[in-house]
Amino acid sequence: MTISHPRLLTLADVEQAAQVIAQAFAETPFMMHMYPLKRTRLTTLVKFFRIYAEKAISHNRGFGLGEPLQGAAFWKFPEQPPLSPGRRSWRKFLPLLLTAYPIGYLRTRSIMKRIRALHVKHAASEPHFYLDYVGVIPSARGQGLSSALIRPFLRLADERKVFTYLETMNKVNLTLYEHFGFHCVEQSPVHGTDITVYAFKRPFRSR
Repeated sequence: MTISHPRLLTLADVEQAAQVIAQAFAETPFMMHMYPLKRTRLTTLVKFFRIYAEKAISHNRGFGLGEPLQGAAFWKFPEQPPLSPGRRSWRKFLPLLLTAYPIGYLRTRSIMKRIRALHVKHAASEPHFYLDYVGVIPSARGQGLSSALIRPFLRLADERKVFTYLETMNKVNLTLYEHFGFHCVEQSPVHGTDITVYAFKRPFRSR
């Protein structure tokens, strides 16, 4: 496919975005730890990311490539406040209580706590771009879509002279992020799990 600039997603893209991110993350260490049962993992992830994508897209944080959607990224810009669930979002979470989500949430509480602590330690006190999720459907991997969903925002960070921050728990991604100029500022094993959280920062580059 011809790669273009990522477009801002709209609420009409919520379902496709949920499918893309769920497929992209279904076999990652964090999601396999959260939902060990493969049979129900993908369907549970789609339901979760449907809620997340609607919230993020409504706040102009979702970007995508392809028609139909083949890759998506969710970025927080320096001037944007953290997403907080409103009453409507909480109501939409209720159906998740009938899935594997509650058990998965309990299994990953210590990991999520570590992620938040690392963000506070390494990034929260200064303006920065934050990459929350980036993913490509399996059939579209190797075509440069991840790069196209990351590089434009790194250029924006350079223009604004702010750093970029992300976390990953997937060792496969370490060299990818290093390729984009990120440096691992801390790797933090989570006690009682086989998960290590890697915190990455990329300083802005002067042009």
